[in-house]
Amino acid sequence: MFKKGEKVAHTAFSGTAFYMSVLDENAVAMVEELTFPVDSRTNWHSNPCGQTILVTQGEMIYQAENEPAKLLGAGDVIVVSPNVRHWHGAISEENCCLLVTYKSANEALVTFDSSVSDDNFKNAIMEAKNDKKID
Repeated sequence: MFKKGEKVAHTAFSGTAFYMSVLDENAVAMVEELTFPVDSRTNWHSNPCGQTILVTQGEMIYQAENEPAKLLGAGDVIVVSPNVRHWHGAISEENCCLLVTYKSANEALVTFDSSVSDDNFKNAIMEAKNDKKID
């Protein structure tokens, strides 16, 4: 859908991720595209004003704190409420691309926390895939 963007040089991601701002970096509302190769993921994080995630390509896992992991594919949307601690990452062999939107209330757009271990990531994938099969 968009070009890949620039490699993210931030310790809040495991693996490689690519970032491209879709709106002006100084805007109060932000729309960004993130590209995650397989096994790449964010750390746990929260957004003070919430976040909307639209999967545009590939498959991903999304997990909110104390909630089961969810398997998402192209066209799926998750609306994350303000200050909900969560993470998301790619599980498909093709790149997983996301459009994320969020806004600021004169504070940080995102607060990153601890990383998601490889074991937790693998368990979340199995949990989400098993849950999907039950439907």
